[in-house]
Amino acid sequence: MPNLKTLNFIYAYPLDIELRRSFIERDQIYPERSEIKEVMVRWRKIWQETVEQHDIHTVLENITKRVPTRNLECFIFGRGLTPKSTPFMIPVWNRNQEQWSDEKFVDLMIHELLHVYLVEDNEKYWNFVRDKYSNEEPTVQNHFLLYSMLQKIYQELWNKEPLDFGRDNMPPGYAKAIAMVKANGAVEYIEEYYKAHETLSN
Repeated sequence: MPNLKTLNFIYAYPLDIELRRSFIERDQIYPERSEIKEVMVRWRKIWQETVEQHDIHTVLENITKRVPTRNLECFIFGRGLTPKSTPFMIPVWNRNQEQWSDEKFVDLMIHELLHVYLVEDNEKYWNFVRDKYSNEEPTVQNHFLLYSMLQKIYQELWNKEPLDFGRDNMPPGYAKAIAMVKANGAVEYIEEYYKAHETLSN
């Protein structure tokens, strides 16, 4: 069983070297290694404080009814790829070549961790989603439940909506998933998940 309260942040050295080389070859800027490591140290502290203050992993366990079995390690690099849950990694720069705000970093962490909690050994539920929502593209299928849970978490912990709910430049699939949650309510999709998960587990 992984120790979820001490999630490790690791400098993704080989990936970072390759991405840096690629950007330099195209005469584009890339964060210095010192900046990446400084951000990683700050993020480690911010995340530990957030976990201790809000018991984030218990919150995620309670809402997903699941516990990951893999060790949680977040790999940190400069730029060039979007945040991902598998492998779990976050760049220090966003698309605007700026460091993520501390608030956005926490948002990204919870978003990607929800993917981790929901995906592992949960194939029956996702097959149910692919069937029922077959008219939606995969990005929508992968995110309407996640955004439902994210909204519930934000309301309970911070009494506000997730950051993505206020953005007007979301990619189409993400925007559609958020629109579904706003139109139908987070509770509908979360309850559907619980019912489907219970039925499929029997």
